[in-house]
Amino acid sequence: MVLNFNVFSLILISAGLLTFYMSLTIFRKLGGAVYSFGYIMGAIALWAISYGIELSCTSLDAMLFWVNVEYLGIASLPALWMVFVLTYIGKRNRVTRQLLAGIFSVPVITILLVWTNNMHHLHYISVSVSEIDNYVLLDIVPGVWYQVFTIYFYVMLAMGIYFLVRQSRFAPVIYRKQYRTIIASALIPWTVNLLYLLGLRPLGHIDLTPFAFICTALIIAVGLQRYQLFDIVPVARGKVMEAMQEGVLIIDVLGRVVDANIRMKQILGKKAGEVIGRNIRELQISAQALELFSKRADTEKVDIELGDGRFYSVTITSLYEEKEYSGQLLLFRDVTERKHFEQNLESLNMLKDRLFSIISHDLRSPLNTLMNILSLTNEGHITEKELKEMLPEISKNLGYTTNLVNNLLQWSKSQLKGETIHPVQFDVYNTIQEMLPLMQNQAAAKQITIVNTVQQGAMLYADEPMIQGVLRNLLSNAIKFSQLKGSITLSSVTSGGETTVCIADEGVGIEPDDLQKLFGVENFTTHGTINEQGTGLGLLLCKDFVERNNGRIWAESEPGKGSRFYFSLPSGV
Repeated sequence: MVLNFNVFSLILISAGLLTFYMSLTIFRKLGGAVYSFGYIMGAIALWAISYGIELSCTSLDAMLFWVNVEYLGIASLPALWMVFVLTYIGKRNRVTRQLLAGIFSVPVITILLVWTNNMHHLHYISVSVSEIDNYVLLDIVPGVWYQVFTIYFYVMLAMGIYFLVRQSRFAPVIYRKQYRTIIASALIPWTVNLLYLLGLRPLGHIDLTPFAFICTALIIAVGLQRYQLFDIVPVARGKVMEAMQEGVLIIDVLGRVVDANIRMKQILGKKAGEVIGRNIRELQISAQALELFSKRADTEKVDIELGDGRFYSVTITSLYEEKEYSGQLLLFRDVTERKHFEQNLESLNMLKDRLFSIISHDLRSPLNTLMNILSLTNEGHITEKELKEMLPEISKNLGYTTNLVNNLLQWSKSQLKGETIHPVQFDVYNTIQEMLPLMQNQAAAKQITIVNTVQQGAMLYADEPMIQGVLRNLLSNAIKFSQLKGSITLSSVTSGGETTVCIADEGVGIEPDDLQKLFGVENFTTHGTINEQGTGLGLLLCKDFVERNNGRIWAESEPGKGSRFYFSLPSGV
């Protein structure tokens, strides 16, 4: 094979070798966009070197051989360009095997048709050699597939530029300069090749397209070295955004999501394709936050609760470009623990106020009454007969006070820091049987019958003194709200590794609205059927003790037909 080098071939071969060297240099860098651009430069280098050698050949066979080599670079360029663009704009996750198979199918077919053109002439109808101005050049007549590949080439190039333009609209100013550099560079070979296809050929049959691609590669390569063209967007931006523990959401002037990091997609419980491009109002974010989005204030902050039960502090910052509003940046910080702490603190403050109210009123008043009666008796203002008539009422008040003090002491002990639970397995039937005599006086005053139908051998695994306190309070409440000569039934069911105990009465029942308040920290109490007093502290104590022992407590009631209080606890180790 005789080669007759000329100025054009030498320029192409030299530039191709330089481009190939730069592509090898790029492969040593990390980062998706940089790496994919290295493939583009490699394809351009192969095209340029092969075309340079083709221009040096003097025989048709030698020229066709190097044309076959050229098409390895020419055919692959459009697909490599699309991979590069998707990677550069942060859509690397869309570069799937299916996409690669689709966009590389045309290049593979083109290469095969070029290599086997003599058999079908689909790519070139005819190929000959012409001598123009002392240059031996290839003269071709394009075939059907040549036109197909040209359309494919331009469609891929146009789509890539469209993606770059669309993404640059929402990018900060520093990123927009980079986008414009790449877009302008990509338009150079497009324009040159279009002029060549339209017949505007200043050098005759010499195709200037590879020269234009060399210029494009050099411009972007200079940007790589001098302006760190790819370091900010795909590498730094990607690493910083995806490493952030906060969720980042960027929306445009129309409220459409233009960017979101991995953490934000996790918060929303959506995949990338389900977030980008969606309107902010479609992402199930609270109405309170949506109202702030529309205000376009420079900086706003709001706490919101999403559907997963977690709380987020959202900082909303308006974005401006050249003093013109361009969108908003939303930063989501998970403040669930802080929110729960604030809620617990609020509950404790309510409970503190309630306890102080109980101590200052419900505990002090009966004691003051008793002291006044004893003082009046000691001074002779109350006779012995009058004192005996007062004794039942005094006894009732002392019973109420004693029960209240016991509950306060038990609850205070349970709240002490470091207080531990000592669970043991015990027979709840026996525990109830031992407790019933202590409740007989209170039950006898209203002629109430207590029936223990709890299964013998029904086991509970819990702190026994705590459960005794639960049973005592629930039985006391059942007696309090039962009618004269009523009955109270205790029963149990063991299933699925837990035992459920029920205390059922036939008393006045509870209104639905009041039923919701039973186990809350609000100060809620009512008098019994014979005007017995209460504080509501007993049920709060029951709830606390049951839940501390890995159980649950609830109530059912129907006004006028009685109530049923249940608590369920593990039945064994």
